[in-house]
Amino acid sequence: MAGVKWLISLTIIAGASPSIFSTEDDDRESAKRVDELAGRYDFYTDASQKTKFERHPKPLLKYTNPVRGKVYGNVFMWTYQGRPEVIGAVFDFHNQESLYSELHTLASPNVVGCRDGKEFLKPTKAGVKFQAVPGAPAPAAMAPGRLLQMRELSRGFSVEREHPEHGKEAMRMMAHPIFRYASPQTNTLDGAIFTFVDETTDPEAYLLLEASGSDQQTWRFAFARMNIVEFRAKYKGELVWHVEPVDWGTVYDRHEPYAIVRETPRRGLVRTP
Repeated sequence: MAGVKWLISLTIIAGASPSIFSTEDDDRESAKRVDELAGRYDFYTDASQKTKFERHPKPLLKYTNPVRGKVYGNVFMWTYQGRPEVIGAVFDFHNQESLYSELHTLASPNVVGCRDGKEFLKPTKAGVKFQAVPGAPAPAAMAPGRLLQMRELSRGFSVEREHPEHGKEAMRMMAHPIFRYASPQTNTLDGAIFTFVDETTDPEAYLLLEASGSDQQTWRFAFARMNIVEFRAKYKGELVWHVEPVDWGTVYDRHEPYAIVRETPRRGLVRTP
């Protein structure tokens, strides 16, 4: 979750009212609301809006953030030719009586997003930059072997965020990838997305790992942020990814790959937090 969710002390939460935690009825209602909101977004390969991405039929991840408050969120994926192109965390923040959408475009540079048929997102560059995984073996011949390789490679990565209130904090990688993909059209043999979370199950960064290449397929990786704060990632102790903090104006302008949309019950889509 973005800077909207500045964390509060675990010791305070330990004594907080049980009302910050979701009930099953709340979760069902929130799931319906976030799914309906995700369904209002369409993404296209370019400004002509002739080729639309396909939304994955089910959420990739359901998450909460009891540290921040009463939060229910789902992670959604939009693909093109099997490749992940837009990832979005849509969540119901009960404490603020608001819905939020955190969206990040991925490999394609010309993505255009529409909501209820009206253009709202037009990044000026590709969302992620792939790099070769240093010293990685050749991709295995069979899918089960490649999954084992991706799990092993992913364990070599670590992610740290620089929080303005709490300083440096190590993120935790979830045990299983949330999405597996392949795309013969783009010479992508196999790929998976791993999620780095804070002390809850709230996504902070995504790691894309894939075996691709037109002549010889090799392992490569990229990261996508899910927070406005500064991030660093290392592979086997060496720095491989660094992004600076971004301000609210940037993410709400929606001309960058990482963008935020906030809802309010009466006003709908608003620009400022």
